[in-house]
Amino acid sequence: MSAKKKRRFQILETLATELESKPGSKITTAALAKAVGVSEAALYRHFASKAQMFEALIEFAEDAVFGLFNKIMREERDATKRCHQLVFVMLRFAEKNPGIVRVLMGDILVGEHERLRQRVGRFFC
Repeated sequence: MSAKKKRRFQILETLATELESKPGSKITTAALAKAVGVSEAALYRHFASKAQMFEALIEFAEDAVFGLFNKIMREERDATKRCHQLVFVMLRFAEKNPGIVRVLMGDILVGEHERLRQRVGRFFC
């Protein structure tokens, strides 16, 4: 992985951790930069906006969850087992990624771009 990709990953991982550890709080780019150990300008070299950071977290969730959903739908023929496995995937993702779940539930997106709320709305449809 290139240094740039590693830094992007570190920023997103730190954002998810900050969202998890500070429920009910908005995360500013200044606070995020401090937690990552970089300047705000460095954040903006990797992401043009905080909205792009949230979009990257949403994309991670989509890839992780829907990748497993598709596998289950291809491989499991029994409808009851399918349902059980799909629910298990969703609950397990939520358990392991509570910060990202805050994004998916939309509470952290209040005051952010409408397109983000629309995108997370499609996650559950």
